[in-house]
Amino acid sequence: MGITSPYPPKQEKSMKPNIWVSSSQANEMLAKQLKTWPLAHDNFQALKNVRLKEIRLDDCLIKIQFNPARAISTTAKVDKGAILDRPCFLCVANLPVEQERLPFGFHYLVLCNPYPIFQEHFTIPARRHEPQRILCRLNDLLTIARRLNRHTIFYNGPRCGASAPDHAHFQAVTQGVMPIDQEIGDWLARQDDRHLIPLGQAPGGSRLWRLERYWRNGFVIEGNNQEEIATWFKRVFDALPRSEDEEEPKMNLFAYYNDKTGWRLVIIPRKAHRPRQYFAEGEERLLSSPGAADVGGLLILPVERDFERMDESLLRDLFGQTCYDDETIRSFQINTVF
Repeated sequence: MGITSPYPPKQEKSMKPNIWVSSSQANEMLAKQLKTWPLAHDNFQALKNVRLKEIRLDDCLIKIQFNPARAISTTAKVDKGAILDRPCFLCVANLPVEQERLPFGFHYLVLCNPYPIFQEHFTIPARRHEPQRILCRLNDLLTIARRLNRHTIFYNGPRCGASAPDHAHFQAVTQGVMPIDQEIGDWLARQDDRHLIPLGQAPGGSRLWRLERYWRNGFVIEGNNQEEIATWFKRVFDALPRSEDEEEPKMNLFAYYNDKTGWRLVIIPRKAHRPRQYFAEGEERLLSSPGAADVGGLLILPVERDFERMDESLLRDLFGQTCYDDETIRSFQINTVF
């Protein structure tokens, strides 16, 4: 049975594609939404009062944000039964009437996220109800990153923080808030071979590094050639493990673009969706369901008790359960020959 369009033909037809969407246009829409949509206004205002603290893991920074409004996303049930039992909140037909839609080409919309983590926070869903998969949408991610080049674009895999694994989407957020934005940029600029291990260079100059000693280890691709970026990604994708019931390896992605260096794509493979404490009861329970923001160094905790007790030891345990250690990340064999 094929997937049918989740929105009425008239609504679909009325949305004219806008391939020139920019970060400025997205921010203009957000400013308008804060005046016309009370829910978005109140939740973005509440961000100004969230509690924050910082913890260092070796030479990496982790910011901790106490954000009660994110409890809905953190506790989202993403099993097949739960998904079938609820209407898809990213389908156009189910969007709140107050939520404006900024078309991005023929296939995506840019929406203001009404439950923000960042002062600029957008959801970019596909117009059609299709599952969260990255391989067929990698070039879309790169195109979005190039157009929204003042934002960080990220992807949550279907078992890596996506609260709507049944509907393909990306997110665009304020650049520079997650420590991963600055840390990897700095290491690339000074060719830091402690954290970034060169693995290969394509004929067009695009390069691949292994990211290690980071507690959220992975791979980094950078270059101006979009085809080479996609080739490197496919090779990393093919080298990562997945279980028999998974269509893609567990991962979070971060995409950036600037005119000088081109694209940067950061791939953080995951070995688990949630830590064991998420399923515990009583004093041991920790309501943390890490997505891209969390592995990017901005850990979101909706429960005050969890925020208060989060420390270096607990952070190491959380990332140790959900991300790969140095030894494992080094074991993944990637084809680097062109």
